[in-house]
Amino acid sequence: MHSANRTSVAIAVLTAILCTSYSQFTWAQSQQAVEDDEPTSKIEKIRVIGAKDAGLELSSEKILKVPGAGNDPIKAIESLPGVVLARGFAPAVRGSSPNDMYYQSDDVPVGNVFHLDSFSTFHPNLIQSFELKTGAWEAEFYDAIGGVIDTRLREPEAIEPRFIFDLSFLRTGLLYESKVGDDSAMYFAVRQSLVHLYIENILEDEEDFSFDQAPINNDYQFKFVTAINDDNKLTVQATGSNDEVALLFDDNSDEVLKNPDLRGEIGADQYYHNQSLIWTNYSEYGETKTILNRLERSGDIVIGQILDLDATTTDYLFKVKNNQEINQGELFVGAEWRRQNVDYAVTGKQQPCNNEFEICPPTYYSDSTFEQSSIDINFTALYADYDWDVTEDWTAKLGVVYSHNDYTDESFIEPRATIRWQVSNDYRIKLAAGQHHQWFRQYKYLSETFGAKELELVTSDHYVAGLEYVGDSDWAWRLETYYKEMDKLIVSNPAQQSNSLSEQGMSGSAPNYLNAGVGDAYGVEFLLNKAISNKWYGWVSIAYSHTERYNPITGKEFDFEYDLPWIVNMVANYEYNERWQIGGRWRLQSGALTTPIVGADAVYPLDSNGQPDQSQDAIFYDPIEGEFNSERLDYFHRLDVRVDYKTEWFGKQTNVYFEVLNVYGQKSVEGYEYNADYTEREEEYQFPESPIPSIGFQMVF
Repeated sequence: MHSANRTSVAIAVLTAILCTSYSQFTWAQSQQAVEDDEPTSKIEKIRVIGAKDAGLELSSEKILKVPGAGNDPIKAIESLPGVVLARGFAPAVRGSSPNDMYYQSDDVPVGNVFHLDSFSTFHPNLIQSFELKTGAWEAEFYDAIGGVIDTRLREPEAIEPRFIFDLSFLRTGLLYESKVGDDSAMYFAVRQSLVHLYIENILEDEEDFSFDQAPINNDYQFKFVTAINDDNKLTVQATGSNDEVALLFDDNSDEVLKNPDLRGEIGADQYYHNQSLIWTNYSEYGETKTILNRLERSGDIVIGQILDLDATTTDYLFKVKNNQEINQGELFVGAEWRRQNVDYAVTGKQQPCNNEFEICPPTYYSDSTFEQSSIDINFTALYADYDWDVTEDWTAKLGVVYSHNDYTDESFIEPRATIRWQVSNDYRIKLAAGQHHQWFRQYKYLSETFGAKELELVTSDHYVAGLEYVGDSDWAWRLETYYKEMDKLIVSNPAQQSNSLSEQGMSGSAPNYLNAGVGDAYGVEFLLNKAISNKWYGWVSIAYSHTERYNPITGKEFDFEYDLPWIVNMVANYEYNERWQIGGRWRLQSGALTTPIVGADAVYPLDSNGQPDQSQDAIFYDPIEGEFNSERLDYFHRLDVRVDYKTEWFGKQTNVYFEVLNVYGQKSVEGYEYNADYTEREEEYQFPESPIPSIGFQMVF
């Protein structure tokens, strides 16, 4: 492996840990009885929607077998319009940050949807459906301005005991499922990553870093369903995941020479455990769910001398929701109360920064500070949506949500509305608008030492217009345009930053952060979908977008980090016969934004007078940056292919799949790696920079 590429592995791990340190402690964020049916371990449907009932449906076979996704349906989300995969796996939707997403599974918030290696934390055979909501979504989802992924894990089947075993180069898993008596059924799935078994052999010649703990992760899902009677059902469910990784940079590596604060261990040990009890009642008043949920998220994150964080967040949720038909429509109402406890101890460099708005000053200039605290927050919400058939051709969904938290003591009343006009039998027009806000996505904003207690919550207004072809044909398409405004975005206070060894920030009692930033995003998305006929199916998505941010404190207006104007996806699968299937996915997207480095200043130790002592060696070099996000890299494009083969091994039903990533070996630049004094740089390429084959299989027994 090329040395620059080996180093990029370490940088990728470091980036994942940094992202974890900023977003790990994210603040939360019909079948009447168990039936004895044929086994159905496939996804029912995938909806690509801006508002419910306003999108195209993609079947299970399509999304599960997307080439390059490694049999992971949620990872395949990058093939859908309006999605930018930030950091390789976390989706950023329509001009927002990946931190602006909200994830829910089976009516309760999820701890982590993605592992640090980019794979989702759900067993693929358990995902019944998921919906990607990209604008002006339902009132139930009130804690996000970017997008929502609402996942449904299927109910267990009332069958004789069955095992599903799968194995690939990346991970292995086991799913057990069985009926329990006449009216109950359950399943339990567990998966374990395998990369830790061989990654050190691949990197055995690497001198810049070594692993203290090679990347390893696991996850589990459990669900038990019992039909109490014809009108009542009880569900007990639990999910969880764990990720560990730790590395050490050599003291003479470029990373440490550029930032001496990276000396020491860099690692993350994080987990979540989620338990729910759901009582579903069917009556003349429709379907009512009463939900009790406990979600615990914990992480121990160390980044050299920059950060040492040990934090645990525990949420208790009580939720009631009902949907019933009333007159010419369907009414959805709900209420929830949530109590969140945040317990943390942190030692960190006190250098306020939001890297979505600026290049952060070197942490070496600032002092370390310790803080230990416990915070309790109460959240309440009431919401309602009414989906109304106004006339034969006109429908409307009108919604509103009231929410309150006792930490910032803010209350929100946010309306949402969607109007649909069936222009003809084949075409439908949609208009939608909604107001949204979200809770703080980074724990540091709550900290009295590192944050700012005066901060308010970020808000956003969404506007969507679309035209959809819904005719009786193998082909369907949707054209949608959107505009999004974002207000009260959090930016750092320059007066509180340290920009040299002799300059100390933290002046007076000024806040570290301010709600001064604003942003907007607009775009057009087109999705063409072909249902299976003549042995093949596929879809094409084309998206054009633009997103900007403005910081009135600095007077800077710039393109946002995740501004990728053009994204094109082409996916096709051909079923050669009952056993063989081949598919391909080609993706083209605009290059990422980067900030040029035009030079560097040597940073020397201070003498007794507090002046730089140039008679000594420089401690490190402080880069001089050009305009923020002012340069764009070349276009990225890649072709992945996949072959599926259905057979029997040892008399057991087996599916074997072969994948090749980056078939034609396109080397796409994703950034630059500089030497210690920034006089030289090497291009860094997106993984993989050459064709990478993979094989996996799944056996039912």
